[in-house]
Amino acid sequence: MKMWDKLRFYAQYAWRFVVLRRPQPLIYGIALTDRCNLACRGCRVSNTGRADMTWSQLVGDVKDAWSRGFRDLYFSGGEPMLWRDGYHTLEHAIAFAKRTGFFHVHVYTNGTLGLNTSADLVWVSMDGLPGTFELRRGAHFHQVEQAVREGQHPKVAIIYVVDCNTADGIEPFLRWVRETRFPVIGVMFYFHTPYYGRDDLFLTAEERAPIIDRLLSCIKAGLPVINSRAGLLALKSGRWPRRLPVAYVKDVSGEYVCCRASEEVCVDCGYAACTEITESQRLRPSALLGMARYW
Repeated sequence: MKMWDKLRFYAQYAWRFVVLRRPQPLIYGIALTDRCNLACRGCRVSNTGRADMTWSQLVGDVKDAWSRGFRDLYFSGGEPMLWRDGYHTLEHAIAFAKRTGFFHVHVYTNGTLGLNTSADLVWVSMDGLPGTFELRRGAHFHQVEQAVREGQHPKVAIIYVVDCNTADGIEPFLRWVRETRFPVIGVMFYFHTPYYGRDDLFLTAEERAPIIDRLLSCIKAGLPVINSRAGLLALKSGRWPRRLPVAYVKDVSGEYVCCRASEEVCVDCGYAACTEITESQRLRPSALLGMARYW
């Protein structure tokens, strides 16, 4: 699809949302599998024993999402690189989504299985340097680092989940990314979301606030933070809508607005991508400029 067609769609979308106050579908997520090769602390959506999505289900879901007006799509898991149905793999899913017409196709991965993918953008989970990383994800830092450095994917971004163990590692990690010229466009910071109740990793709003202030200082210092100033301020204040009606996610069990968690989790949500979407739709300059880097 030509760039002009995309720009026209987004301009019309912004008009309907900002002026007419009519939020409409935009982003669709498909969780292909719950299987994962890691056992990260704080994650309870992997290795649940549920069946993988079949190819026919995936095809139907992609077509349905397109017909309903969604234009950006992402694949997640579990670990989506593990997904197979017969000879079909994640790459077949990405190719089909692009043929259908989706403007952007993203993949969320832990990075341990390499970055050999045709996705427009790959989001890789890394929560700090050695000594911090393993507190959440296990002893896989160097494996993920090597995959990013050797993968040569043109567009990779990092997701860093902040919890009580990883909060102190923010600045050292950002400096390492900059100083070692780690080949990524930057780091998006989420906060640990207690999908199944508050746990020992959880940070309250009061505990998150000074960390967000540190992230704002990192932006000012020119460190590679992808979060926008507007998005972080919204995350700090809590003044952003839950659930986002512009985003849906589908797994083998059904479809959900925004995410697969229960309503009770929304008040403690740390999914910073939501505030970036919200602030972009509010036409905040920093959010718009930030999203242009990775979207």
